Amino acid sequence: MDKRLLAFPLALALALCVCATSAFAEVPKPNEPATAVKATSEKATTQSAAKLKKDMDKLVNDAKAGKIAPRPQQFPQTSRSNLSKTTKIALIATAIGTSIFLIVLFHDLSKD
Repeated sequence: MDKRLLAFPLALALALCVCATSAFAEVPKPNEPATAVKATSEKATTQSAAKLKKDMDKLVNDAKAGKIAPRPQQFPQTSRSNLSKTTKIALIATAIGTSIFLIVLFHDLSKD
């Protein structure tokens, strides 16, 4: 009986986490015009795009002239993960424990 009472809140919490929507999202109202925001953002976009184009042209010209060389890599790339042995054991134990918990939970729920 206790497991049945525990299963519902767990399922509800899982559903709320997966299907939640933001309560504080700003939705434009149908009677308010959004032109002021668009004009400001377009002006800022054109200014930043011009600066970006200028910077990229300077960078390309410097690279063609040989003034810029790629920096040497500080750390060699490794093919293994950066997890410690203890962390790997903890992850495997958590996965096994979770699967055993779910098997027992669904097995007990299917008996009723």
